Amino acid sequence: MVLADVERGAAEIGGDYVFSRKPNPAFIAGDSWHPDVVEADLRDTLDRTKAHGCPVELIFKGVSTVRGKPERLWEWADIAMRLALQ
Repeated sequence: MVLADVERGAAEIGGDYVFSRKPNPAFIAGDSWHPDVVEADLRDTLDRTKAHGCPVELIFKGVSTVRGKPERLWEWADIAMRLALQ
């Protein structure tokens, strides 16, 4: 699997385009839920894009399972909103 280089992408995009970030769905679909891992991943993306004046959108899609815990989706959204508004 090839992962996006957020730093490089944000630097090259700058303020010209929107960096569209699709976080790893394994954060929601795994056996256990770790909001701290979600927060660290999102914070990294937001910090790197902000440093380059690059607008960013966070899109969570492609989830096939939430292990019977849909509240994980709501918690993910709460974390993303809190970080985006900082």
